[in-house]
Amino acid sequence: MTVREHLFYAYANLAMAHTAVDKQQIKYNRFNFMIRAKLYKGLLTVTMNIRTLFDDEKVKLSVGIKCNYCNSTDQLALDHILAQKLGGKDIGDNLIYACKICNSSKEKKDLMEWMSFRGEDFLLLMI
Repeated sequence: MTVREHLFYAYANLAMAHTAVDKQQIKYNRFNFMIRAKLYKGLLTVTMNIRTLFDDEKVKLSVGIKCNYCNSTDQLALDHILAQKLGGKDIGDNLIYACKICNSSKEKKDLMEWMSFRGEDFLLLMI
């Protein structure tokens, strides 16, 4: 698999997770897998495109000021999705709100590692 194909598959997986989160599902179903398959194929054949940074930022703004991990509104700070110690930068698309508890717990772990550490399935948020 090429790097391009890996990126497209990862993006399609995030879209699949987003549909499940939007519908407040506990498990993926056939619809979610169809979303992933159609998007992946569309990206490979260039009939679909990855969303723009503007679209992603609109979603982050619509979530409001709350922890993007647990929805708490107490003791919020900006968190690096990809920790600075792992090469994450101080740029808008790498910053989200996190409460003190989640931020401290995540430390320098990447998001998938942290979710696994907490015993949670990786269903992302901010997409």
